[in-house]
Amino acid sequence: MVILKTRMAYTKKDEARYIAHLDLTRVFDRALRRAQIDAVYSEGFNPHPKISFGPPLPVGVEGEREYVDIELKGPEKEEAEQAFLADAVRRLQEQLPAGIEILDYAVRPQGSKAVMAIINLARYKTEVPFLEAPAPLRLKEACQNWLAKKEISGVRFQKGKKIERNIRPYVSRIDPSPQESSYQATVLFDIVTGNAGSVRPLEVLESLKATEGLPVDIPGVYTTRVGLYIVQADGGLLDPLEIISGKRGDS
Repeated sequence: MVILKTRMAYTKKDEARYIAHLDLTRVFDRALRRAQIDAVYSEGFNPHPKISFGPPLPVGVEGEREYVDIELKGPEKEEAEQAFLADAVRRLQEQLPAGIEILDYAVRPQGSKAVMAIINLARYKTEVPFLEAPAPLRLKEACQNWLAKKEISGVRFQKGKKIERNIRPYVSRIDPSPQESSYQATVLFDIVTGNAGSVRPLEVLESLKATEGLPVDIPGVYTTRVGLYIVQADGGLLDPLEIISGKRGDS
């Protein structure tokens, strides 16, 4: 048996956006079993498939390009890998729920780090409605003022506990684009991710409303995660499949 370490890019849209992160392993495991694809399992009392996802996507948020690493039992001959993987992906796709579509895939080099360990930036697009129409210049100034601060307090509730922390270090970019209707804007957020933690775009919008007085209609905000990246030393970005192939990403 040859262990084939694979990486796949996939969508998480429509009804699939309500699948909690902790349930994704079960979804993929069930699909692998139904597709009769042999995954590699951990050892021990409670073996589980070796499946590793990128940073958690908040429930209700769509993902245009998410990532998962899956270890499969592959063919002995290296030249048969691509055909095997293409067939496995096709069969896996047939068993995945609507809204989860595999976009691309590749074989990971031996010794490469898991996807969760390398991603350090998430890009979100939010459709933001306003209770009153702020001037476009006012919207941009509010975002610039927010980014100019060193500390911004944010509140999150976890397991019934109120947690207050500085959320400013987790945001590297806020780029607002007012739409034709001045009651609506599209805002791009670049959010730092990693072991040190992260922040959700909705938390940043709540903070902008509280600190800058923007009349954001919080319940009407719709968020999509459009990409996950590895920030390079020169500031350029690679996605987790590009870093395998060595192709240059976007900046």
